[in-house]
Amino acid sequence: MGCAVAVVIVVVLIAAAADSDVDHAVTGGFSVVVWIALIGGGLWLASKAYEKNKTAVAANTKAAKDKTLRERSSQATEWQRKTRDAKLPPAQHPGPVELSGGSVREAVSGADRARRTIREVVGALPLRVSEEARAHAERLRPSVERLCQPGRYLQEEEDWGRFNVWWGPERTGSRPTREVAGQVKDMLRWASARRTLVSDIHPEAERLLATLTGPLAQRFRDSLKTRYGRADDGAGIAVLPPGEWEALLGDLHGALVAVADGLAALPRPKLLPLMHRPKEARFKEHVSGEAMEQDLREFLHDTAKLRERALTGSWPAEFDAGWRLDGGVLAGFVTEEIRRRLAKGTEGFPWVAQWKTDQLEGGSLARVYLAYVTIALDYLTEVLGNMADYKRDSAPQSGHRIEIGGDVTHSNFILNSTVRDITTVLAPVAGRDDRLAEAIEALSTAVREDPELPDDEREELLYHVKDIAEAAAEPGEKQKRGRAKLALSAMTEAAKTGAQLAQTVTAWHDVLSKMF
Repeated sequence: MGCAVAVVIVVVLIAAAADSDVDHAVTGGFSVVVWIALIGGGLWLASKAYEKNKTAVAANTKAAKDKTLRERSSQATEWQRKTRDAKLPPAQHPGPVELSGGSVREAVSGADRARRTIREVVGALPLRVSEEARAHAERLRPSVERLCQPGRYLQEEEDWGRFNVWWGPERTGSRPTREVAGQVKDMLRWASARRTLVSDIHPEAERLLATLTGPLAQRFRDSLKTRYGRADDGAGIAVLPPGEWEALLGDLHGALVAVADGLAALPRPKLLPLMHRPKEARFKEHVSGEAMEQDLREFLHDTAKLRERALTGSWPAEFDAGWRLDGGVLAGFVTEEIRRRLAKGTEGFPWVAQWKTDQLEGGSLARVYLAYVTIALDYLTEVLGNMADYKRDSAPQSGHRIEIGGDVTHSNFILNSTVRDITTVLAPVAGRDDRLAEAIEALSTAVREDPELPDDEREELLYHVKDIAEAAAEPGEKQKRGRAKLALSAMTEAAKTGAQLAQTVTAWHDVLSKMF
């Protein structure tokens, strides 16, 4: 407006100058100067007024914007409070896995039946958990839009000119219904519980379930706690931008289907080997054979009574978490093989012993637990029946009598005590390299049991086995490794006359060759 007034004044002055008489040139020139001064002052005053008006408008605009930001901040704080206060119910415990099965007594009627029971129960676990995963997936099946409802939310935005963060305008988004959010929480707790149940006895099943308890679970928890969202209806679930909740629920559904398919496709577990007691074993030094025999007899008697009470009562029975399948009695043997065979025939028991009835229903837990007990009782009964031989093997004498088993004519040998101690030499090897110890033990067994080997050759071959065992026990000794290499060559040559020995040497050659 100031510029318009100045233009008008200039036009008036020009017109006045045109109408002026030439005689008044000097006077007119002075007047022009005055008028110019007046115009300049007017322009300066007009510009000041304009700047003042502009500043007032900017201040009013800023005040209005600040007011809006304060209102949005207050609104966001209130929405966050409502979301935080309106908590979802805690996740429900999934309950124990329910498996079908017959009577517990029938399932443990003998060692062979017990082995099959263990495979049935352990093998049925992934299949049942797979069915549970499909049930959870059905609750989250597409289209996921049906699982969500619209809502409004505020989102933080950055004002780079002001170097601060402020809340943007209200937007429209979505969130899952309260029922669906609760189902997801229940599913995540179910996945965690089932993962714990199968973690040791089914490593591949545990890996599959881990896909549900990792990043996907964290995304869900982070989404529930997001800083923006509206909870005016008390839902306790934040609203996210369009598509975010739908994408997360879709990913959860896809993961559940993949887990269900993966669990159903897992191979059936192998049947546990039916192990028998070793033919020879020795007690530790200063351990009384009579005391060992009495301890084992009492343990078998007490365990049989405990098992019977468990069969006639409800599970859980009186077996506690620290109960051991051998009652610690086999610790009195220096021979590692006698314990190793029991462990191999009852593989998985330490994990099953930790299960509770809130993880696996009582009937199935009783079947699998007592199946392991039955296998142990059968094995330890064999050990008890061979105690007389074990006491003879442990007698302090220069040599000892070994009875050749299998189809061999029952010849007797009086062997040097160092040969008799092959199993003792292997004790440190077993703790360091189970495969190597097993290979050397297999050689010893083959030498003693191969019916095609001449009797006078067995003693010499057992000395070779001893050389190999000593080299395995002290791998840093070059001299012993040299003797062991020659011994293995001799064993390979002797294998030409014995089929059982040849089969053993061939089967374990790669393991034994790694010693050199």
